[in-house]
Amino acid sequence: MDNKGNKRPYEHVTPSTSHETTKRQKQQCPSPEKMGDVTRNIRLAKLIMTKVKYKLRNEFENSSTKKLTQYIRESISKLDEGIKKKTTVGVFGKTGAGKSSLINAVLGERYLLPSGTICACTSVIIQVEANVTDANYIAVIEFISKQEWEDELETLLKVLSEDDEEREHEIFSTANDKITALYGEEGVFMTKEYLMNDERFSEIPEFLACQTKNITCKDASELSGIIASYVQHDDSSPGGCYWPVVRSVTIKIPNCKDFLEHVMLVDLPGTGDCNKSRDQMWRSKLRDCSTVWIVSEITRAGSEKEAWEILSTSIRDMAQGGECSSISFICTKTDDINPQSYMRSAKLIDEDFHITSEDPQCTNKRKIACIKHRNNKAKEKVRKNFNQQDTIKKHFNCDDKFLSVFTVSSEEFIKESPLLKPEDTEIPKLKNLLRMYNDTHTNETANLYVSGALGILSLIEGFKDTDTDMRERFNLYEKLKINLQDADQHMQEYYMNVYQYLKEHLSNGATESEGNCIENAKTVIVPKRKDGRGFHRTLTALCKNDGYYRSKAGEADLNGCLVKRMYNHIDKEFSDFFSDLQGNVIDVTEKSLQANINRFTIITDDLLHSYENYPVLSHMLKFLKTEEKNLKVMLKPHILQRKKKIYASLAESIKASMQPCYQRAAKDFGPGSMKRKQAVLLEHIESSRNTMFKEAQEHMLKTFDDEMNETFMEIKARLKEAMEHSLRDVNTLPRMDVCEEIQQLKKLITHIDD
Repeated sequence: MDNKGNKRPYEHVTPSTSHETTKRQKQQCPSPEKMGDVTRNIRLAKLIMTKVKYKLRNEFENSSTKKLTQYIRESISKLDEGIKKKTTVGVFGKTGAGKSSLINAVLGERYLLPSGTICACTSVIIQVEANVTDANYIAVIEFISKQEWEDELETLLKVLSEDDEEREHEIFSTANDKITALYGEEGVFMTKEYLMNDERFSEIPEFLACQTKNITCKDASELSGIIASYVQHDDSSPGGCYWPVVRSVTIKIPNCKDFLEHVMLVDLPGTGDCNKSRDQMWRSKLRDCSTVWIVSEITRAGSEKEAWEILSTSIRDMAQGGECSSISFICTKTDDINPQSYMRSAKLIDEDFHITSEDPQCTNKRKIACIKHRNNKAKEKVRKNFNQQDTIKKHFNCDDKFLSVFTVSSEEFIKESPLLKPEDTEIPKLKNLLRMYNDTHTNETANLYVSGALGILSLIEGFKDTDTDMRERFNLYEKLKINLQDADQHMQEYYMNVYQYLKEHLSNGATESEGNCIENAKTVIVPKRKDGRGFHRTLTALCKNDGYYRSKAGEADLNGCLVKRMYNHIDKEFSDFFSDLQGNVIDVTEKSLQANINRFTIITDDLLHSYENYPVLSHMLKFLKTEEKNLKVMLKPHILQRKKKIYASLAESIKASMQPCYQRAAKDFGPGSMKRKQAVLLEHIESSRNTMFKEAQEHMLKTFDDEMNETFMEIKARLKEAMEHSLRDVNTLPRMDVCEEIQQLKKLITHIDD
């Protein structure tokens, strides 16, 4: 956009279809016209079912069929539940890597995110999604609580009062930045009581009231100017920045429904701080990421250690403990190149690019050729580097499509007179990737809705015939009841095998953890530098945050470290059991829960064929078959959430066991406090080692048992309810004719599947 919010031609560029676009993208990303048809078909299907629901209410509200009609109406309402959760794209990158410019370019909003949004000293999570209701730009700002800030402020002031010899530079710098940002330079000399006075927060009353702050603007540049103080650090405006008390900012932008309606971009800060709730939210968002974008300057792409470290230190939160199914490595600033220097270092000459000095465009052609040459080399280096990341590959069941590499130039993409073609900037490819995620969600939702609607109409159609032999219906019910018992028995046998296997591996891991817990703990709580200068602040932050702390230096996770041997023993089994939930599976094994659920059925093909000559019962079976199929689809995201809860339960149990010593250690200050903190932690671990890991094992097994039983109970309960209403209800709906509606929906689902 220009500064008036008008769309520029570059924002309507057709996405590239060059060799780098994967086959999967081509197959799964229909044209905008196709997706427009799908959206219209969903609306038409909903209109049809709304009319059916209205008929039921008007004609049968007070009749003897009230219970049946209520079930049907509730089933129609449940169709709207669909697949609610958005696809979350996590964006990582160090300060200066060009994340803000990249996101702005992909969104076609030149001035949306303020420059330097992810400053090294800020910990604000920024979420970007579509505004599908109107043409406004909206920001929703969520604050931490006043009590949280008071507790944090106390720690910050203690950090600033330390002697030079005790200071850890990073923590001291962050403390100084936070206080001066919010209160001004004089804030570092004030008392906590003065700084916590409500008058200090007069500009942000929502913070005091524990409410979100909503900002609405007509254009992106206006919104950007307003939210800057909530998301970035500005040394020129001390006392006017509110980011220290902000947990997250959600930005909603218009005119992007085609690629962001069901997708959320989450700009994740690379560093953490002493605020527990922000770190918890960061970790939670990381676990929700369906895919991750790693952003790095192209000049560092081949040797960027920080990017891979982000992945390796958080790998379990993304893989077994999360839902990440792919990674995109994005090399930025491809236009920032000196052709002469590059050609010398790469030992290239003009003839290699078929360029002659007589060509009036030779300068531009040389630069373009160098950009493309370096882009290809960078992609090769990134892929080679990825293939050497054994830790990452160990946790992901990677195929050739797991890693995508992009070389982008946000600056060239937004220029009025660019040197590169839009497709050479690869920004359209990233936008197309988002569109693929969005369209996949739209298609799945449409299929789920229309097939479910057809099932409900089949149920209604089956109740039209008043002459149906009830004995036949009851006989079919009894057959299905036996089938349900048999299918459930198979699931229980399968589950018990997995449970015993998990128990065995957890037990082996618990034994190892018990024997190595002191050595493992020391890798986290003992400073790597000999003098240990300032490390006590890191240790204090770790204890205040219940054993987990992120900083520029990396992630410190004592809870996870204590049970890493247990995780090592179960990771492979856990991945196999919950495979094919995330879409990145090469070989689905017999251990896969989803594969076994997919095989679970009470309605065999033989049963369907045997009732082809019984129109009423055939309709009932079609309804039940649809209910069964859609139930499996709708369960998938629920199982994914249960998977994350089960995996986290191991470290959560350790955290609960360690809670008393964390609290004691966090309160210890003064000379020698670091050694005392270490002693408190190590003594507690030593005294608890005989029980702590066994309790963690039992806690995970119980969580696993509870969550899986809930899944199986939900399957049985939903199917049994559907069977009861379709085959044991003696009522009829003689006046309900839905033949026309069935034909309309069949046409719609044909268009969606094409």
